[in-house]
Amino acid sequence: MKKLLSFLGRMIDAVRVVLGRLIFLLIVGVVLFLIFSGPEPLTVPEQSALVWAPSGTITEQRSRVNPADLLVGPALPQNSVLQDLVDSLSRAKTDERITALVMDLENLLGVSPAHIEILGDALADFKASGKLIYAYGDYFSQGQYALASYADTITLHPMGSVMITGYGGNQLFVRDLLDKLNINVHVFRVGEFKSAAEPFTRMDMSDEARADAQNLLGELWSGFLTRVAPNRERSPGELQEYANRFPELLTAAGGDMSRVAFEQGLVDNIAGVDSFRRQVAASVGTDNGSFRQIHFEDYLNATDRLMPPMNDQVAVIVAQGTIVPGDQPQGVIGADTVSELVRMAQQDGAVKALVLRIDSPGGAALASEEIRAALTQFQQSGRPVVVSMGSTAASGGYWIAATADRILASSTTITGSIGVIGMIPTFEEALDSLGIGVDGVSTTELSRVGDPLTGMDDVVSTIYQSTIDDAYQRFIQLVSDGRDIPLAEVDALAQGRVWTGAQALELGLVDELGDLEQAIASAADLAGLQTWQNVYMERPLSFGEQMLIQMMDSMGGTQVLSQWAGALIGNVPAVVAGQSLDMSRVLAGLPAHEVRRWQAMMDLVLPGNYPAQRLRTLMVCDICALTP
Repeated sequence: MKKLLSFLGRMIDAVRVVLGRLIFLLIVGVVLFLIFSGPEPLTVPEQSALVWAPSGTITEQRSRVNPADLLVGPALPQNSVLQDLVDSLSRAKTDERITALVMDLENLLGVSPAHIEILGDALADFKASGKLIYAYGDYFSQGQYALASYADTITLHPMGSVMITGYGGNQLFVRDLLDKLNINVHVFRVGEFKSAAEPFTRMDMSDEARADAQNLLGELWSGFLTRVAPNRERSPGELQEYANRFPELLTAAGGDMSRVAFEQGLVDNIAGVDSFRRQVAASVGTDNGSFRQIHFEDYLNATDRLMPPMNDQVAVIVAQGTIVPGDQPQGVIGADTVSELVRMAQQDGAVKALVLRIDSPGGAALASEEIRAALTQFQQSGRPVVVSMGSTAASGGYWIAATADRILASSTTITGSIGVIGMIPTFEEALDSLGIGVDGVSTTELSRVGDPLTGMDDVVSTIYQSTIDDAYQRFIQLVSDGRDIPLAEVDALAQGRVWTGAQALELGLVDELGDLEQAIASAADLAGLQTWQNVYMERPLSFGEQMLIQMMDSMGGTQVLSQWAGALIGNVPAVVAGQSLDMSRVLAGLPAHEVRRWQAMMDLVLPGNYPAQRLRTLMVCDICALTP
């Protein structure tokens, strides 16, 4: 019996090994098949409509995604890249195969004022070619409508609405919560308007923070009205009235929101999606039961052309996200990552100039300086550095830009916030309330200071505040040297104040208003180039990443036909009676920008692997979180 059982065991093990190897070989075969058996090349249909369908939030670069998300995630990308959207319009305006543009904004979750400005200019340029632009929506948020306003015809679902709410937002303040937990947060700062720590030290906004935020949002709102209203042949005042009197207008219309939008001239037609499709089909023809079309991402793939490298190149590096030390993936500005990209550009003899595209609210001071120093090394090689500011280039984001040869920003870029802050929590009272004592010995006066378990004394407070003072003086000196502004004037316009790009131009903090393409042309001009080639510097992909991307590319383009069903309404999870209300549930119910803000701010108080007793010198634009 033992021999039989032993034999059966060996047989089972052998079968398991064989099956495992067969499954492995099958997976490898499928992967190789997908890699080497790509679909038919994409073609652009004659007399077709370009479906311009941004999704997620508009960003400067696509964040690296988890491989599992690529394999099992949704067909639409998590976000859309600004330059992809601009390039698709630029190519399509002169492409005779594209006769119209259809804007599908249903999946657009967020677009900043600066990106509205850039995309709006690109839409206006496309419209100037004489090709019609159509827009349809079940619902238009404020950001969605800003882009839709460039259409020749806007059609709204009979049960839809256009929401113009203005700019604004709320902040959470947790000082009393921290008091109940017996946690002390010690703040060290320079800058009267530097308010990043206020949520931990107050229960409301300070007068300075409120005035700064109101000034910023007022400027952005004025820019929105001035840009959007003329697209609909309305005055800014009429659009302001729509927002102010919406409840009154809705009551007069019997609660019919689509009727309000139509009567106020914000849309041209009230109709269902089938009617809209027939309207577009009458212009471009039909295909597969809808109007003849191609998705903008497929269009970009179909029209991409490999260009031979030129001897004169302008390198472009995208710096998007919070500035932190070390090597980081796309979507976060790692000091080592960006510095290495700058060095790669410096070592390439074909690169004659460098453009740094910044979209960042700031971050760690040391990491910001490491990146700026790398840019200075590039400049010392005799080649210019031009900074192109995206939605935000504030605080640490401005530190990086300060000594560039030229700085360009959009009029609605959020910049400035020249100030420094540091925070460190201590838990001596919390431990005391739990009956826990802390004691020890030391060989010098500094041996036990800075321990978050024993509180904050005058010695360590002096050290920390001196560190912050020094960082601020370095900051304003960099700005003074880089922008050629007297130090006293820099100090006066600094103090943590936040400015729009238009205001920054008047103050001398930026040199010109312009987008990325204008920044590239400016860099080429400084380098004395007549012709040049743009090259994007990016971290090389690993073998596994290259294989995965190749596999996904072989599956073909998105081939996404426009889908016009369902309104874009945020699903806020309700708290069911009897369930506990934990922090994750609270955060899940907040707007996305508020969640991101609190994740970043809690990281300041609960520093994770960062040494608890070490002060982090931070340059973060807190008011930036109030903007869309």
